[in-house]
Amino acid sequence: MRRIFIAILCLLLLTTAVSAAGSVTNLQSNATLASDGTCQISMVLQLYMDGADSDLKFPLPGVARDITLNGDRAKTSRADSMRWVDLSEVVHGPGNYTLTLHYSLPDMVRSEEKSGLVLTLPLLSGFAYPIDSMEFSITLPGETDKIPQFTSTYHPESMESYLNYTADGAVISGYILQGLKDHEKLTMTLPVTEKMFPQNIAKQWSLSYDDLLQYALLILALTYWLIFLRCGFFRPHRRVQAPDGITAGELGCTLNGLGVDLPTTVLSWAQMGYLTIELTGSGRVILHKTMDMGNERSEFEVRTFKTLFGKRSRADGSSEHFARLGRKVGKTIPGFRHYFKKNTGNPLIFRGIATGIGAVAGYSLAVAFASDTLWQVLLSVLLVPLGAALSWLIQDGARGIRLRHRLDLYIALGCCGLWLLLGSWSNQWAVAVFVILSQIFTGLAAIHGGRRTESGLMARRETAGLRQYLRNISPGELIRILENNPEYYFTMAPNAIALGVDRAFARQFGNRQVPACPYLQVSGKQDLTARQWNEHLRQVVGILSARQRTLFWEKIFKRR
Repeated sequence: MRRIFIAILCLLLLTTAVSAAGSVTNLQSNATLASDGTCQISMVLQLYMDGADSDLKFPLPGVARDITLNGDRAKTSRADSMRWVDLSEVVHGPGNYTLTLHYSLPDMVRSEEKSGLVLTLPLLSGFAYPIDSMEFSITLPGETDKIPQFTSTYHPESMESYLNYTADGAVISGYILQGLKDHEKLTMTLPVTEKMFPQNIAKQWSLSYDDLLQYALLILALTYWLIFLRCGFFRPHRRVQAPDGITAGELGCTLNGLGVDLPTTVLSWAQMGYLTIELTGSGRVILHKTMDMGNERSEFEVRTFKTLFGKRSRADGSSEHFARLGRKVGKTIPGFRHYFKKNTGNPLIFRGIATGIGAVAGYSLAVAFASDTLWQVLLSVLLVPLGAALSWLIQDGARGIRLRHRLDLYIALGCCGLWLLLGSWSNQWAVAVFVILSQIFTGLAAIHGGRRTESGLMARRETAGLRQYLRNISPGELIRILENNPEYYFTMAPNAIALGVDRAFARQFGNRQVPACPYLQVSGKQDLTARQWNEHLRQVVGILSARQRTLFWEKIFKRR
């Protein structure tokens, strides 16, 4: 049995892969600091390998820029806040190799509350193999009489007893007295003066060009809003019915200056008796015309109603015809001149200026991610339009605050999360947070459309008051209304859905059953609660809206 065990063990040892081992027989590092705190580093490694290592990488600080390996642009990756230089293209197998690395480090001088200005210079960032000997030289922009302090991974307090160094004027040079272990990091800190690094002091109080451009765009957007769009705060005016002559689809026009919402307009027409809605078991919405629309409704409504049905008596709410009509009327604001002053600005211009902040921020992230100019350009091509798109979607989220567009609100929250993720990856938290806050402000500032006339201010207050009423109607008041109007829920449901308070409104009816909906045909039983009918109506609106979104994306990607 013992012999069998030994045989199996030998077989396992023979079939187990042996990883490559190696060491740095000598490392020479020369660092030169400029008066603005930037540092140019040249490092020469004598590397010995006794086998192949396909994943051999040399670690550098995450802020390292302009990295070259043996005179050529290095292939790098970013992980764990480090910049990893791929050595596999140079080191192909066992043997001795000479590797030369050049790179730069920005802003090595920082101001600390207790210590004043301090130079913190990483000399070694934790290579996977041990280092037998190491020599270093650090050239400062001026002479120093301060004593440097050296720390490492295995000697976090001080490792002066493990190395020998001299400070001769502006040059600090030295070598290690014994080998460094694998994954060991070595850092030098040195108190410095403002006289030695005057440009660094000025830079701490200065802003980069992309920061200045973002602030300039924010000021320009704010100025445009103050001059052309500002309409002041308002207090909702209690109202138990929609403003006269206004359909549910036009409540977004009176409240936020948005275009007509065709799906909720259709609900209003159905509630008024112009059509009935059939929700089929297969998930289609069929609209059946019950009577023609005359001059009792606005010219815009009559024209839209005729376009929807034409000479037919029915229309498919999932069709391309309905989607095209919905996009068309979505660009129309009936009564615009009645609601807004002649000198009002265009919210799209305001939002476009603010979107530029996201585009510039995308460029800032590209610069932070990449270590050389070529990659910065390539990443900018991706991140600049992405930053603009994310910013626009965050602004769109404001529509979900007082209207039914909750999906826009959820998308905006997701975009905020993506900005934070990108800011974390690139160590640009401040940029990400600034973009998020500026776009939220833009969305909220543009939410009411523009400068209002007195009629426009009143329409906005009344619409907000209707929303507040539907959301907070008391059960006692509801009981009194239902005694005279048992179909009250179906009368107000289109408005509640358009204003995004339909679930709160239906919840006030409790578990009592309401009569069958007079304008919606559904399969199955008809004795339902208001909350159950509300879900059917939401499904109808969702189907009527979904096709419009689908065709929008198809248009972008040119799909049919």
